[in-house]
Amino acid sequence: MSYPPPPPPPPGPPLGSVPETMPGSTKGAVVLLWILFGFGICGGALSVFGYAALAALEDSGDVMIPSAFMPFLVASIIQIIIWTVLRAVFAVRIAKRSAGARKGAIILEAVGLGLSLLSWIFTPEVEVTGAADAGSTAASGLIGAIIGIALAAIIIGLLSTADSKRWCNE
Repeated sequence: MSYPPPPPPPPGPPLGSVPETMPGSTKGAVVLLWILFGFGICGGALSVFGYAALAALEDSGDVMIPSAFMPFLVASIIQIIIWTVLRAVFAVRIAKRSAGARKGAIILEAVGLGLSLLSWIFTPEVEVTGAADAGSTAASGLIGAIIGIALAAIIIGLLSTADSKRWCNE
């Protein structure tokens, strides 16, 4: 007795097609975008509290703030809010394979790197009188900035890989 041949297996994806699971480089970039989103939430909140504290210290005469610093701080807070929201949007959209979000995240992080460098050059010094820990506050801000710059550079690198491009090529 002969049995009919089994049906052929369903066709697989064509060679060179988009992978079914998110590549590690893309997944790493998305995770880092979410980490920077969290940093942005914390940094934005700390910046708002810092603004209020500096204003109170200036009123009491404990801090001498250059006239250009407070507008710079307000602009920085606005920039933090915008970057934080965009990082969340790009993280979600990259996970959904959006090529525009991948490119947008690369541009966002590149602009952020440039703005970080410019802010180091043009940020006015704030002299804190009567505060013993002013140096440690400045050092922690520098460490945070270096971590943010490093993560942004890593995100750019991860999203620039061929696997990330294939994943986000809708």
